[in-house]
Amino acid sequence: MECEIKLAVDAASAAQLKKSAVLREHAVSKPSEEEHVDRYFDTGAFDLWKHGFALRVRSAGERHVQTLKGGGSAVAGLHRRTELEAEIPSETPDPDLFCKQLRVALPDLAHSVDGSTLGTEPVFVNRTKRTTWMLALPDGTHVECALDVGELQRGERTTPVRELELEVKDGDPACLYDLARRVHEATPVRIENVSKAERGYALATEDKAHAVKATPVKVKRKATLGDALGDILLNCLQQMQANEPGVMAGDVESLHQMRVGLRRLRAAQAMVRDVVQLPQPLVDDIEWLGHELGDARNWDVFVDTVLPGLPLTEAQKPSLARVEVAAREEAERHRARVRSAVGSPRYTTLMLALGGWIAGKGWQHTTLPADPLDGKVAKAASKLVREASARVRKRARGYDLKRPECLHKIRIAAKKERYAREFFTALSHDRKTTQRHDMLADMQDELGEINDAFVARDLVAQLRDKVPQEAGLLGFIEGVLAARAENAMPRARKHVKARLRARAGF
Repeated sequence: MECEIKLAVDAASAAQLKKSAVLREHAVSKPSEEEHVDRYFDTGAFDLWKHGFALRVRSAGERHVQTLKGGGSAVAGLHRRTELEAEIPSETPDPDLFCKQLRVALPDLAHSVDGSTLGTEPVFVNRTKRTTWMLALPDGTHVECALDVGELQRGERTTPVRELELEVKDGDPACLYDLARRVHEATPVRIENVSKAERGYALATEDKAHAVKATPVKVKRKATLGDALGDILLNCLQQMQANEPGVMAGDVESLHQMRVGLRRLRAAQAMVRDVVQLPQPLVDDIEWLGHELGDARNWDVFVDTVLPGLPLTEAQKPSLARVEVAAREEAERHRARVRSAVGSPRYTTLMLALGGWIAGKGWQHTTLPADPLDGKVAKAASKLVREASARVRKRARGYDLKRPECLHKIRIAAKKERYAREFFTALSHDRKTTQRHDMLADMQDELGEINDAFVARDLVAQLRDKVPQEAGLLGFIEGVLAARAENAMPRARKHVKARLRARAGF
């Protein structure tokens, strides 16, 4: 199993890293350079890639190595993948070796795919100059540094490659995060969650960045709560980082899904806040990122949902067009702020810190005599979900349901309960649990409409300085939003009383 952190660098940083004091400090070998050509092969239907694997033949001089690699995961820059390799006599794949590798890595696919189905021409080519050297860290861990500079090519399409790989050869992979953090502090880098194979296939298929929703959390019944917590947090982090390309490309839905991933992560941490506390710098950076994402999302909803749904006369539409231009400018300004945030050193520091905290099981550093996180998750999950449900019930019973801010707090509690149930779905599939989850989702949407109306009114107020000549239309919009919220309140209060005040199990 290959285990490495990938860090993307710019041209200036690539030159600096060769002389980095952080990397020289623990070096036990001199840097050596080698030029190689990687050719990636697949069937005409890309069967290997559809199963998350890639077949590569690396040629360096007269030496050729065939590698089948894939599977695993990539979170916070840490790539874990199956890797099977052997030397072959030429730059084209050895069909017999491929069949053997396939039977080990993908036995089900081996029945329908063999060496004869591979294309004779590579899907894409990677031409790289690689500089490598070995490190020996104080704890005895050995790490190989590899600085790659080159490009991926598919026909006439190319994309540059500049990345530093830190691969653990023996020892705890968690140490890679601390090493990467120190490298980043000396020479700013970015986490690279996308492999060369993924980038190459994107060239081949002309795939564009798109929004990625959360995948189900695979919690094992016999796992400890601590281990389950690690899986849950990694799942949330994976959703956030899977949407980075889309966010950087300006995709509205990708920004929304990154925000969902961050809110899920915050809900997971809040779920166990009595026994687990994140380090304060992490809390501060999470709040910073949440604020940036939240502001941008509010403007996107305003532009894409609120404005198109207004009941306007023909006479009002020219004014709306001018308001819409100003609103879109604000939405784009906030999306630009998010792109700047995600591309910033602070964001990289946050992702490396979160990844390191999760990989190093930071929640184990506790003074509690009996650590609740050592208990079985099957028992703990029921307790955590019931507690989340009890918080919803308490707010539904104790808050003034005529006040929108109270309904908003109930909505947040209901969302946290829904997330808690989703985290532990693998442990409970009964009909009542599913019904409770679906009801919470419906209530979240219903209460969300009221909240969106109040948020939109704040945005309208901000637009008064942008388009003061449209004060009349802005006042009309405020009135419409106020009426919508007022009309929705009685039904929402009724549903809160009927649905959220009762006890719920798991």
